[in-house]
Amino acid sequence: MKAEIVLTGTELLLGEIVDTNSVKIARMLREIGLNLHYKSTVGDNEDRIAEVLRHALTRVDFVIVSGGLGPTVDDVTRQGAAKATDRKLVYSPELEAQIAARFAKFGRTMGENNKRQAWLPEGAIPIENPVGTAPSFIVETDHGSIICLPGVPRELEYLMEHAVIPYLKKKAGAQQLIKARILHTCGIGESNIDREIDDLMRLHNPTVGLAAHIGVVDVRITAKAATEAEADALIAPVEAEIRRRLGNLIFGVDGKTLAGVIGEQMQNRHLMLATVDTALDGNPAQELAMGGYANIIAEQKPFANTETAIGELGATGDDPEAQALSVAQRISSENTVGMSILSFPAPNTEATMAVVAIAHGDSTRVRSFRHAYTGETAVSWLTAHSLNQLRRWLED
Repeated sequence: MKAEIVLTGTELLLGEIVDTNSVKIARMLREIGLNLHYKSTVGDNEDRIAEVLRHALTRVDFVIVSGGLGPTVDDVTRQGAAKATDRKLVYSPELEAQIAARFAKFGRTMGENNKRQAWLPEGAIPIENPVGTAPSFIVETDHGSIICLPGVPRELEYLMEHAVIPYLKKKAGAQQLIKARILHTCGIGESNIDREIDDLMRLHNPTVGLAAHIGVVDVRITAKAATEAEADALIAPVEAEIRRRLGNLIFGVDGKTLAGVIGEQMQNRHLMLATVDTALDGNPAQELAMGGYANIIAEQKPFANTETAIGELGATGDDPEAQALSVAQRISSENTVGMSILSFPAPNTEATMAVVAIAHGDSTRVRSFRHAYTGETAVSWLTAHSLNQLRRWLED
C-alpha cells in the first residue's frame, strides 16, 4: 500500500517556517513498512487543498494531511477535505465539548471561533486530541483514506503514534518494515560513486541510492522485510560489496560524522591537534569542538592570508605543498599533530588552490585541492576535505 503526505500552509510556501512534520511522518511510516510515494505542499486555499487531495486519492491509499485545523479563517483543511470527497460539513456537539474541556483544563474559556473546529466532513471518524485543541479526523472513501492532523509538531507526533499508526496497521494488514543503512563517504564525487556501484543501484530489494551534500556523499541501502533481522540480512551482503569497492572512502555509518570519527581516533591515540589556516577561519577545529571534541584542540591559528602565515611562522619551501608542510611541521610536537590549510591562487585559472598538510614526527600527508566555490559553500566543502585528509592520515 502507498501513502502521500500533504502539507498545508501558505507560510510553508513563503519560506517563513521550515517543515519538520513530513520528516517525522516519513520515519514513522518507514517503521511500519508503508511506502511513502509522494509529498505535496499547498497553501491555505480551500479549492487548491481539495484539488491536491482529489489527485492524491487517485494514486495512493492513505493521504496524511498536516495543518489547517485551527480556529482561524485561513484554517480551511476541513473544508478542503469535505470538498475533495463530495461531502458537506456537519457539526459535532461532542467535539465542541471536548474542545471546551481542553480549554477548561488550562483555566481558559473557549472562544466562539473555536467552535469552527467542531465541524467535520460528514461521516468522518473523529480523532480526539488530548494534547491540543484541534480535533483531527479520518475520511474514508472507496479510493482511500484522508487523515487530517494538526500542524503543531508536538500534537502531530502524538496523534501519529497513538492513533494514526494503529489505524494504518489495522487497515494495511500485515506490513513489512523498511530499514535503511547509510554509508557516509568523502573524497569522491556523486558521479564517480555512481560509476563504481551502478549495478548495485539497479537492485530492487534492497535498493541503493545516493544523496550528495557539500563535501560528503551518502550511500543509502534500504531493505524491506518482515522483521528487522531479515532486513539486516538483506542489507549485509550489499553493504559488504559497496565497502569492497569504495574502501576507505567510507568514513562512517548512519549517525557517525566526520568530526566524530576523527575525535574518537585522536582521543584513543592520546593526540592533540594544532591548526593553521588561511582559508577557513578556524572552521575545522570548530567542527571538532561542536562534535564534542574541544579537548583535543591544542591550538588554532587562523591567518588573514597565506603570506602572513608563512612569514610569521618562518615556513620554508619553494612551492605551495612544501610551504604548507613546513607550517604543519612547525606547529606539531610530540603529542600534537600539526595541520595547515593554506590558500593559494591556482596558476592559469580562476580557481582557488588549497593545500592541506598534516605532520607528526616523520609521518606526513600533503594534498592539493582546486575548487571554484565561494562563500559558505567553499568553507563547508574545504572543511570536509581537510578533515577527511586528517582521517586518512590517522587510518594510514
